[in-house]
Amino acid sequence: MKNTKPKPAKSNFTIFRQVCQTIPGYFTTEIARELGVEQQSRSFSPWSHTCAMMYAQVSHSQSLNDLCDSLDVEAAPLQAIRGATPPSRNGLSHANRNRNADFAETLY
Repeated sequence: MKNTKPKPAKSNFTIFRQVCQTIPGYFTTEIARELGVEQQSRSFSPWSHTCAMMYAQVSHSQSLNDLCDSLDVEAAPLQAIRGATPPSRNGLSHANRNRNADFAETLY
């Protein structure tokens, strides 16, 4: 009889997915509507922005380029988390600069 050991996950993305699933699906949309953030967003949704910022914390991203490149590589698994899309460098920079910080404060 072989002694089988459990195999660890190969990436941090499984932990990230579990963290994202703890947030109710309607919650970010509801907060974005209340604070007017949803009207400012075109292709980069408030949910995608939230996922990008949480991924930056989980993966210990060092820069904007590092974050955008790693999310671009993980585009397919990211899409499986309620349709989140990877940000472009300009899109993420613009969202961080122009979106109200009250959205993040209310969410967290």
